[in-house]
Amino acid sequence: MKWVLVEDEHHRGSADPYVSRTILQAEYLTRYFQLDEKKEQGICSVFNEYRRHLHQCHDIAQRVIQEIEVKSQELKTTLANRSTEDILQLPSVRNLTNDVENFLYHAKLAFRELKDLFLYTQDKDFNEKTRYSHIAEWSEKRFGEDNPMSKWIRSNCIWIQKLIDSRNAVEHANCGPFSIRNFHLRENGNVSAPLWALKEEEPKSISRDMNVIPVNMLEYAEILLICALTNTKNIHPIVIAEIPEDKRDKNNPMRFIATLEQDLDEHGRYKYNRN
Repeated sequence: MKWVLVEDEHHRGSADPYVSRTILQAEYLTRYFQLDEKKEQGICSVFNEYRRHLHQCHDIAQRVIQEIEVKSQELKTTLANRSTEDILQLPSVRNLTNDVENFLYHAKLAFRELKDLFLYTQDKDFNEKTRYSHIAEWSEKRFGEDNPMSKWIRSNCIWIQKLIDSRNAVEHANCGPFSIRNFHLRENGNVSAPLWALKEEEPKSISRDMNVIPVNMLEYAEILLICALTNTKNIHPIVIAEIPEDKRDKNNPMRFIATLEQDLDEHGRYKYNRN
């Protein structure tokens, strides 16, 4: 029998921040809270699924952003060299609508998967239709409004729900409208880069939003994990501290480390270089 070696599904290793700061970081931090094996495995499964959808969002975003930039530069060159009598053709990003809809699809699924974190840390099962504002209300009642998890969920409800509502508007007409506009002419005659808008809001730049959303998704999930774990038990004298970006291990750039207070600098961050 002959075997064929194939690459791992996501084709990325531990040096990828979306790998190290989701599944690897979750596995590393969870062990310090001494949960039972089923819960530890459940948390790791949640973050592996979250990582999978997050990678899709990142890859789609980078492809769209790059093509918008290329088309914008081509348009800039064309405008600089045109004569007043030239008839200009507007540029267009290929498959923009499909890419945007797929981006929103994976973002929605990512946040749906993340809800199971509460099942494995607080024994609370939320269904797929539960809004994050309702999860914030539950956390405020159970842990108090000043609890770090309650405050973190509440402060991020709006942008998360907007992503979910935008995808829902794609799937269900009564949730919209959700508009996607490729390169187009404004009323003043200038050309606008692609925009998107949910319902009656002011249209916003697709490339600018797509550039920050995957990063925000990553940071939201890793802080939520720490808050959820901290609500399970006090592990003093161990503390969870941030590693400054320039001190993270390049081969596994996890953002947080379990350590002792004596290893922290004056700003409460880990003070040693991990490389």
